Amino acid sequence: MPYRVAVRARALALVGVLATVAALAAGARGATSRTTELRLDGAVFRPELALTSAQQQRGLMYRKRAPLDGMLFVFAWPSSGGFWMKNTLVPLRIVFFDTAGKRVRGLSMTPCTQDPCRIYSPGKQYRFALELPATDRRPALRLGSPADLRRLLASVR
Repeated sequence: MPYRVAVRARALALVGVLATVAALAAGARGATSRTTELRLDGAVFRPELALTSAQQQRGLMYRKRAPLDGMLFVFAWPSSGGFWMKNTLVPLRIVFFDTAGKRVRGLSMTPCTQDPCRIYSPGKQYRFALELPATDRRPALRLGSPADLRRLLASVR
């Protein structure tokens, strides 16, 4: 194989490896997360969305910073399950909302890197859960308009 062809092949292989590593790193940081524009207590905000089971299982794990407007978990059916902070590096607030967008419970959550990790459960049914940075001081009493919430629920069915 001529020298130039060998060098070009190695360079292309290296570019492929670097592109794969960059894509994996971007995914780990959540850089490809989908967002939506909603209202929280009447003010516009743009949370990242966790619509699929995989997105919900990963949540904000391994992030060095929580998104300013948080991550909104949307569930196809009413849920009463809890959240945990396994491999979540930053303290968070979680606010649970019913189908109509009314707050049902809010909790403060602390990072956990070793089992067993505490389960943060609202003790009530909810359809939406919003994780926010622990320092966020918005009251988070009302989520979205009825039309926005119906649109979000339709996207997970």
